[in-house]
Amino acid sequence: MRDDRALEAFTEAVAGRLPGTWRPALADVRTSAALTEVYERLWDLGITQWALLEFANDRLGMLRDVQGRELVVLPRPLRQSRYLIAPLVPTGTDPGAVEDLTPFGLTVSGSPAQAAETVRRRLLPRLGYALLLAEERGVHPGQPSDDGYRRVRAATARTSLPTGTTPVVVYSAGPMSPATPIPGRDRVPAP
Repeated sequence: MRDDRALEAFTEAVAGRLPGTWRPALADVRTSAALTEVYERLWDLGITQWALLEFANDRLGMLRDVQGRELVVLPRPLRQSRYLIAPLVPTGTDPGAVEDLTPFGLTVSGSPAQAAETVRRRLLPRLGYALLLAEERGVHPGQPSDDGYRRVRAATARTSLPTGTTPVVVYSAGPMSPATPIPGRDRVPAP
């Protein structure tokens, strides 16, 4: 087990480098009730779930932003210079109702700058999309999306469509020009 001061310093440094306003904190999980509370809200079915179940941690780093998103930070077992960062199911949301929307956590570098960049680039977009889908299901009340930005991003990111519907892709780069097939290959080049 690593020093709690190192975890606290790492959590604070990552919070300062993430976009928006994130508040760092340490959660005491020495009791089984406290650990169970965090484990039940963990929105990850991978390595972070394994690490919480199999390894002893007295404290966990917590990151909360003004939109209500929460991330848990803990040392990566068996890797000295790595951490795990994973999202938590929003407070008041039934974890079972959103289990299929799991955005999954990440193993990140021990460098706060690299870790924050990895979280910003890989975890936060997946978390935003999962929260939007939970909001559309009506299981998470979420922030209103007045500008439509989140809904357009979600519409372009969907991978499955109901039967009988035609896929629609929204490009934000401007008007679309028709694609022309490559001569002799009968296919359209990727954008």
